[in-house]
Amino acid sequence: MLTPALLHWLQSDEAAPWLETLTATPPDDTELLTVLTRLRRRFAPEQAAALVEMARLRRRGRAKFGEQARHLFFSRELLEQASPPPVATHTAARFVGRPWVADLGCGLGADSLALAAAGPQVLALDRAELALRLTAVNARVGGLADRVHPVRGDITRPCWRLSAAWADPTRRREDTEATRGFDPEGWQPPLSVLLSLRTLTPDLGLKLSPGLPHDRIPPEAEAEWISLNGELKEAVLWLGGLARGAVRRATLLPAGVEIVAAGAVAALRPPGAWLYEPDPAIIRAGAVGDVAVRLGLWQLDPTVAYLSGEAVPATPLVRGWPILDHVPFDLKALNRRLRQLDGEVVAVKKRGSPLDPEAFRRRLAGRPGGRPLLVVLTRVAGRPWVLIADAAIPDGPGMRPSPFPHLTRPG
Repeated sequence: MLTPALLHWLQSDEAAPWLETLTATPPDDTELLTVLTRLRRRFAPEQAAALVEMARLRRRGRAKFGEQARHLFFSRELLEQASPPPVATHTAARFVGRPWVADLGCGLGADSLALAAAGPQVLALDRAELALRLTAVNARVGGLADRVHPVRGDITRPCWRLSAAWADPTRRREDTEATRGFDPEGWQPPLSVLLSLRTLTPDLGLKLSPGLPHDRIPPEAEAEWISLNGELKEAVLWLGGLARGAVRRATLLPAGVEIVAAGAVAALRPPGAWLYEPDPAIIRAGAVGDVAVRLGLWQLDPTVAYLSGEAVPATPLVRGWPILDHVPFDLKALNRRLRQLDGEVVAVKKRGSPLDPEAFRRRLAGRPGGRPLLVVLTRVAGRPWVLIADAAIPDGPGMRPSPFPHLTRPG
């Protein structure tokens, strides 16, 4: 396990060349024992383990931080909790023009670096010594050491007096499934404690679980759900001068598209030519009806976030698949149709169905190597329904699978 002492050693002249070499070619599981054995001939066992672990974390960190991860320092837990740079840059933009901002619960420093790059001086607060050391070294790596000031402290015991703060608490008791519940008072610290910080810091941004219930949002707050490349990353409550109205907002990155839930209600109709699934940030923000009205689509069932319609211009708001057939739920009838289509079911999706998609896929007919098909379990007008869609949708570099294979996504 990484400790402050080991982190300091990893930056030493003794360890740095070895870490650079291992970062370039980190050992996989089959090579791990051999590499550790070789390193232990030169270093203490805990030092050898730290070298290998940091190299492997840097490889894992590329998914979030790109090539920048080759030079940053991580711990396993804090890497999982860190915001990807595009998300951190987006939220930091709200603090442009502030002289100072507190980053409450700085972790490994991803948000602190984004805040500092936006202009403010940053008070980076955390109660864990390792987190503060990681933030300090990563600030040096990023050339922002003069703007990031690590301080040891506890979010629940305010020791700062600044008008603006960003809070990313440890919360959710290590993020285990059992503690990802939808009751914000079960988080650590509870939402009520985080909201009480407004008495000291009126302009506050709170990074929270995407499962934040709408009925726990303060009436004066802006709630923003942020996705990156079609994956929901976080919810943010904006309070005081940071809020842009008491609205529910979905932000889709990297496109930078925003949509505010205005309460539009989609028409209800049977499936058309295409099946569409809104971005998860749109679903969580409650803006499915607004997207349907904007794009001229309709909903299959009022309780399910699937939309349908004809082909629409390329948009990051939804992803879609051309519908080949759709029938009331009946396994025998479905398998007959799959044989007729001479296809292979490559995936099963569901919304509004209690069935397990992977277990259901094993019960489906199909020819290995046949036409790739997507089976969708859902509801239409309150009835269990099955849609068969064409799954042969090409990928493009740096983007989500295109729902419109015959259209070109605008640059």
